[in-house]
Amino acid sequence: MKCTGIKWGLLLAGTLLGGSLFSQMPAQASYQTMFAREGQLALQERQDATQSFERRVSRYKSVFVTKTAQGQARNVSLMFYQQAQTQKFNHYAKHWLNVRQLTNGQVYVYNDRTVYGPYLVAYHQLKKGHGTRVMAGKRSVRVHYSKANNVSFYYQKQRLTVHLKTSRVTLNGKTITAKHNRSFKGNVPTHGKRTTRLVADAKRYLGVPYRYAGRDAFGGLDCASFVNQVYLDVEQRDIGGMTGVQEKLGNHRAVSAARTGDLLFWRHPGDQYTYHVAMAIGHGQLIEEAGKSVHVSRIKARKPQFSIRMH
Repeated sequence: MKCTGIKWGLLLAGTLLGGSLFSQMPAQASYQTMFAREGQLALQERQDATQSFERRVSRYKSVFVTKTAQGQARNVSLMFYQQAQTQKFNHYAKHWLNVRQLTNGQVYVYNDRTVYGPYLVAYHQLKKGHGTRVMAGKRSVRVHYSKANNVSFYYQKQRLTVHLKTSRVTLNGKTITAKHNRSFKGNVPTHGKRTTRLVADAKRYLGVPYRYAGRDAFGGLDCASFVNQVYLDVEQRDIGGMTGVQEKLGNHRAVSAARTGDLLFWRHPGDQYTYHVAMAIGHGQLIEEAGKSVHVSRIKARKPQFSIRMH
């Protein structure tokens, strides 16, 4: 799950419902149905990205991309700002659209708008050659997944395209080069021990607002995407953007055995699956994206149920 605190077994329902998740959603979808759909999609995401970049494409737009070591784009977020952006970070995005690749060659699209109730967004699965219209605030955006393996966003007479085979970004056919890349509050730490770099990188995100299903620090993150971004930054390792995926990374251990960099998980009594994740940072502390923003807490005060040793 994504730190909602809602008492539903995310991946359990996803596994039970299987392929029926991808049919048209009813107007009044239940939490269990929606979390099942979310969980099933998360299990099918490609998770071979090794790095990410955020690129300003205009004064009020930017794009966030994760890509593989071979340069293939895996996930794309289009960010919309209310205030003009410079090359340095100065404001968080107001709205965003996310496109995530699946192992079956399809993609799914979602935005920051909850349409079925708190924390429940609408997911649109697309085959090659198909598109859908999604709202970014009050702005209508058409998203198209081409047979040539490109994702295009059409808005305000503009066409922004991310070429998934190469990670090339074009606006109305003109390439937006890497010179427009932006770093979030400084650069990823590259010196020192692995655990030192993990903690230092995680603290770069202190104050980033909590956004359910958010993927980019420029617009906001949720608990799972936050720890995933830290591991992507430091270890070039995509550990997944859902707690139900991350909790399968290793054997469950006692919280008292957690070392710096290990993941800590929460679940409701009686539930098999988790709803929240944080990272241990040593000295009895953890760092988490929860509440209003990323912050540091005492492990004993937060009472996670188990930890997973991260190597």
